[in-house]
Amino acid sequence: MKQLFTVLIALVCSLSVNAQLTQHTMTVGSATRSYYKYLPANYQITENLPVVFILHGLGGNAQQMTLAGFAQISDTARIIAIYPDGLPNAFGQTAWNNGTLASSTADDITFFHKMMDKMILEQNAIPSRIYVTGFSMGGIMTHHLACAMNNRIAAIGPMAGTMSTSDISSCTPAYKTPVIHLHGTADGTVPYAGTALPSLSLVSETMTFWRNVHGCSSTADSTQMPNTAADGITVDRFVYDNCDPLTSVELWRFNGADHIYLYEPVNDITEAKEIWRFFLQWQHPNPATASLENLVEENNFMISPNPSNGQFTIQSKENGELFLYGMDGTLISTIGIKIGANELNFNLNAGVYLLSDANGNSQRMVIR
Repeated sequence: MKQLFTVLIALVCSLSVNAQLTQHTMTVGSATRSYYKYLPANYQITENLPVVFILHGLGGNAQQMTLAGFAQISDTARIIAIYPDGLPNAFGQTAWNNGTLASSTADDITFFHKMMDKMILEQNAIPSRIYVTGFSMGGIMTHHLACAMNNRIAAIGPMAGTMSTSDISSCTPAYKTPVIHLHGTADGTVPYAGTALPSLSLVSETMTFWRNVHGCSSTADSTQMPNTAADGITVDRFVYDNCDPLTSVELWRFNGADHIYLYEPVNDITEAKEIWRFFLQWQHPNPATASLENLVEENNFMISPNPSNGQFTIQSKENGELFLYGMDGTLISTIGIKIGANELNFNLNAGVYLLSDANGNSQRMVIR
């Protein structure tokens, strides 16, 4: 992870600091969890956008991962990038609860469900286009989430992180999650081949698992990428044959690379770009819907669907009043609500409005 941090710091000069990147917290059980959210330039709430979660490695943090190149992709390809923070394990290292010996004991699955729900309900994100990538332990967690949240994640892109042995033995994905796995052959932290770390698989075992899920052949269509950088590393791309669906399992082998993140022009490729190109192909055919109730306690009330043609469900945790404002600050109406689900129909012109409660909690409401 130290090497990744050094690489990412070198990228900081290419990013501008602006309001597109914001830090957020939420309560999960008794824990306060944090994440960064990056919205594309000139983002509009009426947009329907994909979401990419980018996970840090052992001992790392979300802020480091904001420099991995997904912000630039967000601005051009129109995606929402989410960078979550893990919690400390027994050794005091920030980690993920992913079935390895270095795991934390955090309720990460609920954390990810709540973040996904917030993106769908508050940012109008596309439920069928939620993707996950991560580096090192973040890559291990990426595989784990594809198993534990198989009904929500459209595709994954683990970097330098193989599957835990517990996931290989217990994962039975109903949805055949498309996978692009990227890894250096000289990785001294998460070995590519040779002797695996306790509780971890090697790359060949990880790829065999996903090939079996997709019914792929052991053969692959291989391509050597142009060797343009003087880094001592070459890159081979393997697209496995006869997968269901076709081209749904890829391995990118970085010959001679240690536990590092590749980016141009220092290296031949930028991993974020190749991962996004892979993600573009895939949508979940039957994604789980967002749970309004999961977020009501935290927000006092939640609006769904949003945007809408004027018909909304407002789920509230208390009886009271909501105040509807225009974006110019004009009070339009006062609405009485009760605990639970409130079915409301607003006969208003298309536009963006603001709903607030008596405690100052506010949410945007969009009418098409």
